[in-house]
Amino acid sequence: MDALDVRSAFLYGDLDEEIYMKQPEGFAVKGKEHKVLRLKRALYGLKQAANTWFRKLNKSMNKLGFICAQSDAGIFIHQSKDNQSIIACICVDDAIFCSSNKDLVHLKKQQFMDAWENRDLGEAKEFLRMTITRSETSIALDQKSISKRS
Repeated sequence: MDALDVRSAFLYGDLDEEIYMKQPEGFAVKGKEHKVLRLKRALYGLKQAANTWFRKLNKSMNKLGFICAQSDAGIFIHQSKDNQSIIACICVDDAIFCSSNKDLVHLKKQQFMDAWENRDLGEAKEFLRMTITRSETSIALDQKSISKRS
C-alpha cells in the first residue's frame, strides 16, 4: 500500500457556471474596489469545489484504466490484462493504492503522480485516521488514537 497527498486538489476543478466574488480584503486594486472577480476554477470553501474536483479526478482515473465503484465514489478499481487488480481509495486529497502486486502499485501510483502534483507519502502507515500494521501474512487496520503530528 502506497499513499499520496494531492496538493491543492480543489483548485484543479473547472467551473461550468459563472461565479463571481468580491475582491479579497487587502487585495483590492486601488480605484477598482467596486469591481468583482470571475472565477474560472474552484476555490476551497466554494460549495461546488468538491464536485468539480471529483469530476476531474474521475476523468483522470478513467484515463489510467480505473473504474469508479458504484458502491463508493472514492473507490477506483483497475483490472490489468493479466488479471491483477489494484484498488485506489481517494478521500478528498488523500490517496492510497493497494494491490498484492507491488510493481502494479508503483506503476499506477507513478501515472497518478504524473497527472497531479502530489506529495509521495511512501508506504502507508496511516490513512483517514486509521493505523495500518503489516505482518508476514496480514494487514490490520486500527482506529485507535493517532498522536497529532508536529
